[in-house]
Amino acid sequence: MNKGEAKGKVILFGEHFVVHGAPAIACGISSGVVVELKESDQNRIITKHKVIEKLSLDGIERVLAVMGIHERYDVHLTGDLRTYGGLGSSAAFCVALVKALAKEKDIHLTKAEINKYAYAGEGAFHGNPSGIDNTIATHGGVVEFRRGKTPEENQFDFLELYKPLDIVISFSGKYSQTAKMVERVKEFKSQDEEEFAQLVDEYTDIVSKGRTALEKGQIDVIGNLMNANQSLVSELGLSDEGNDKINEIALANGALGAKLTGGGGGGCCIALAKDENHAKKIEEKIKEKGFDSFATKVSN
Repeated sequence: MNKGEAKGKVILFGEHFVVHGAPAIACGISSGVVVELKESDQNRIITKHKVIEKLSLDGIERVLAVMGIHERYDVHLTGDLRTYGGLGSSAAFCVALVKALAKEKDIHLTKAEINKYAYAGEGAFHGNPSGIDNTIATHGGVVEFRRGKTPEENQFDFLELYKPLDIVISFSGKYSQTAKMVERVKEFKSQDEEEFAQLVDEYTDIVSKGRTALEKGQIDVIGNLMNANQSLVSELGLSDEGNDKINEIALANGALGAKLTGGGGGGCCIALAKDENHAKKIEEKIKEKGFDSFATKVSN
């Protein structure tokens, strides 16, 4: 069977503020998905991961259509990336699918083409996706992203990490209600435009300092900025009890920084560790409290 692979992502800085014109920093992680194909009489998604079959099949159909492929396939999904919201799993799936289909048809695709075809598949999962997830899944690395009025106007600036980061990703046990959280931010903004503008300014400063810290390897600074970012999303009412509990456990066990990643209101949190061994320790402590957790890396 022909195979394609792609990695997941986390948002290091920038949940929600990116919707309102501020930049965000997203990072590819070492955890990813594997897609293997076998020609079949109809399209099927075969996996032990938790997926929504209808959306997965729609994504497969869209990728096949945009690539001009008329055959049908059993699509086997494996890998160590959880399918929780906020980790870019659907985009990684689409990118891996495009790569596997390219091998199946013996065609060479540029990264730009892989990204374009995967974006078409992402539409099945997210309607009008920003493009950041499929871009990270295609290219990897660390990106400063600024959303445009259309996907074509999105701006991506790839950063050079001074050194890899060891992080721990933990699931709150509740899937993030992203649309609900987006509406909460809009409501906050409408009620106090001046306060919201101040938060955006504070956040933009976090991104600017975060970029410098990433490029210089200032791991303590990165952790402090993650905590500052978490304070801002908490002020907006986006961090629920599960998010707060995970972050509390991580920080109590020496994490340099901890914050939610993605939509909030549940979903996943990330914690920055001092090194790989420290990440494993944090992972185990969070697991002891009943949350699914795994260590991974951010690198170039």
